[in-house]
Amino acid sequence: MIVVVAALKGGVGKTTTSVYLAAVAAGARGAVTLIDSDPQASAADWVQDAEQDEFERVDLVEAPTERLLAKALDRVGADDIAIVDTPPGHERLLTKALDRADVVVLPTRVGGVETARVGVVLDMVPRKLPVGLVLCSARTYTRDYQDAVAGWTEDGVRLFGTVPERVAIAAGPADWLSPDGLDAYRAVWRRASRAARGA
Repeated sequence: MIVVVAALKGGVGKTTTSVYLAAVAAGARGAVTLIDSDPQASAADWVQDAEQDEFERVDLVEAPTERLLAKALDRVGADDIAIVDTPPGHERLLTKALDRADVVVLPTRVGGVETARVGVVLDMVPRKLPVGLVLCSARTYTRDYQDAVAGWTEDGVRLFGTVPERVAIAAGPADWLSPDGLDAYRAVWRRASRAARGA
């Protein structure tokens, strides 16, 4: 199963989502490959620098070019799980990843320019490929949040999960994965993996 975490805009929770999904999937299924295709290598730094049990079964592959990404995806076996952290603003590389995906997880925030950028990514996703949103750092009590969820639901866009603003999410290699964050992403993982299996 190849899970592509896709966002063209930075700062929406893409790397955090990738790292948490890799940790959760490793806990649920055993070994998982985290493919970091972002030249900034933030996911790679996080996994390499953190001494945490959740990362023991995460195999890290850095693939910041189309050629390296293709090679990394070629090595994913039929029974393997790979999570791909894609770079922001790199449509060609994202397209290459989407062509090989079994499911797409699209992290975003509510409000501002994020909604328009979500639409651009959704337009890039091949028609029959399952895709779902993860609303990161969401203020779930606000009208903006409720309107955004209602709008996406009306448009037929799945919601794989919401990570409320109050949930402590470690922001990179200096911090550990939080139990609350792992719980939130377990729900995202369950929905994304069911979608990938066509359930």
